[in-house]
Amino acid sequence: MKKSAPRTFSSFGKVSRPVVIAVAGIAALFAVSAIVVARAGAEEMPGETVDAARQLLAAAKGWQSEHADGCPTISQLVEDGKLDESDRTDDAWGNRFRIICDGTSTSVHSAGPDRRAGTKDDMNVHGS
Repeated sequence: MKKSAPRTFSSFGKVSRPVVIAVAGIAALFAVSAIVVARAGAEEMPGETVDAARQLLAAAKGWQSEHADGCPTISQLVEDGKLDESDRTDDAWGNRFRIICDGTSTSVHSAGPDRRAGTKDDMNVHGS
């Protein structure tokens, strides 16, 4: 009886099962490493984002103390001298902060790492 050729898992016809498993394992290791590095980078940034948002909130409250009604824009804060042009007006992910006034309180919002407003990773700094 003639022995049949071993089964293969590629179009090359000569890649064995252990090689396929080893390559898949290395690919999985790289994927996990990339995720860990990405999350570590994202966790370092919020501190500077919170600090910039607090500075922006303080500027907005200063502006509101001089104006009877309204909610300032970042451009108005710069024009009125409440912010310097060199002050941060964006979060750690490159999104421009939004100032929200609801009549009784003022807050500064960041869209967060996913860069989409209204999702669970948004950051908000609130004032009264």
